[in-house]
Amino acid sequence: MRLINDHIMRNIHGNVVLVPLSDEETDFQGMIVLNHTGEAVCRMLRQEIDRDSLIAGLAKEYDTQPEQVATDVDAFLSELDACHMLIH
Repeated sequence: MRLINDHIMRNIHGNVVLVPLSDEETDFQGMIVLNHTGEAVCRMLRQEIDRDSLIAGLAKEYDTQPEQVATDVDAFLSELDACHMLIH
């Protein structure tokens, strides 16, 4: 999976936002405000990556066990998918 191609991720006044640029790949018209972890996940999703590799990378970045981040990652991926921001 990966993020749609047509998006930007920017820091605006201390808030990192993820914004689709057109409705060609998604019908979501808005922006998603990301926390630090969400930003890390989105950075990893710029290239094709599977769920397990994403969880392992995040666990390594935050020096924690994969089981501790898996539930939160799954919830965030579900939100991105609901906004049509993911390509499977």
